[in-house]
Amino acid sequence: MEPSPARGRERLYLRFAGAVEDTDEGPDAPVDCLIRDENGGIVARAAGVLRQLAELLPDGLPPWVQDPSRVVVFVPAAEALALSCRVPGRSTAQLRRAAPYAVEEFITEDIDSMHVAVGPLARNTPVRCLVTPRTRTEGWLECLSAVGIAPGWLTADAMALAVDENQVSVLFDGGTVLVRTSDHIAEVDAPNLPAMLEAIHAELAANDATPTLRQINGQLSAIDLSQSAFTPADTETATSDGTLLAYLANTFDPDHAINLLQGDYAVKRQPSGTWQRARSVAAMAGLWLAVALAALATEGFWASYQASSLSAEAEALYRQIYDVERAPANPAARMRVMLGQASAEQLGFHNLLIDFADALGEVGDRTDITSLSYSDRTGLGVDLMLNDYPVIGRVEAALTSRRLQFELLSADRQETGRVRVTFRLTEQ
Repeated sequence: MEPSPARGRERLYLRFAGAVEDTDEGPDAPVDCLIRDENGGIVARAAGVLRQLAELLPDGLPPWVQDPSRVVVFVPAAEALALSCRVPGRSTAQLRRAAPYAVEEFITEDIDSMHVAVGPLARNTPVRCLVTPRTRTEGWLECLSAVGIAPGWLTADAMALAVDENQVSVLFDGGTVLVRTSDHIAEVDAPNLPAMLEAIHAELAANDATPTLRQINGQLSAIDLSQSAFTPADTETATSDGTLLAYLANTFDPDHAINLLQGDYAVKRQPSGTWQRARSVAAMAGLWLAVALAALATEGFWASYQASSLSAEAEALYRQIYDVERAPANPAARMRVMLGQASAEQLGFHNLLIDFADALGEVGDRTDITSLSYSDRTGLGVDLMLNDYPVIGRVEAALTSRRLQFELLSADRQETGRVRVTFRLTEQ
């Protein structure tokens, strides 16, 4: 969400009136500055180079200029390109990533050297974009940072002009004119204004629209107006009592402008007092959570240790009672079966397979399991591939040592020379 100018507090409006230049003290630029109160009244104003701004203002730069929600900065429209284009994509993230590539066909510079900011994003709707050279954007921000100003809005000055659909707003400022339509902005020399308006009129009229012209702080002569293709009936005029920046500050609407502070230049918000308190509470909650997790982990390790100890005791007891060297995988379950406290079927496939695998491990020859089958009624069926018939005897001996009941169902020599053997195993 874009930061909006704060309500009910003083706000700083600043306009770059010229190019950024390198000086002995660092980058600097001529600016116009205006501080307005909560009612729009002018608290202070100044014009000069940015690095001397604190000296030019009666009370210097207030500390709240580091609050992005209270600072709006305008840059020259001549340094920005506004356009509207179709952008492919289904989600907002896809539209945002695709916007630079959709804009690329409208500019002559390498797209990687340009910064593309976008307006509201919606599928199947033309996306409004504001494009500036990255070097310009970085220069403006570097200048502002050098004097401690943290803008929440950085946009072209012509973006502050109010326009209705199919309307053209022109603001006269001496020999130059700011121009804005719903899709485009421009800064043009006054003598070239009629030709530009004629092109805009033709574009709007081609869409079956009725173009209107709004002139602010000046107006075209009758000859220039006729050359622009607008008629007096399509034209209205307005005046402002203050400076250019005062007018822009008064008409600026965040909902109808595009903020350049996106992507790599997005505002890094400073934590508020509320967030500081919330962060303290969150830190305390995080500490208690860490303690609780540590306690749970300790309890888990202790439970695991106890389980291992009990398992070892069960195996030792089983070997002692039944006088065997190795206990089954689940001695407690086996003893319950032998005591008549559980059904042998409860041991199932898992224990049979483990015991059978342990037996094969003692055979000392290559034994390959080719298939397995299991049912509670018939037990575990195993097909083995052995190197020769004598190996069968070693397998049977290993099974017997584990007190497994087994039946040799078949033993056949294969074309490969190996012997295929089928066993059926059941629990005792």
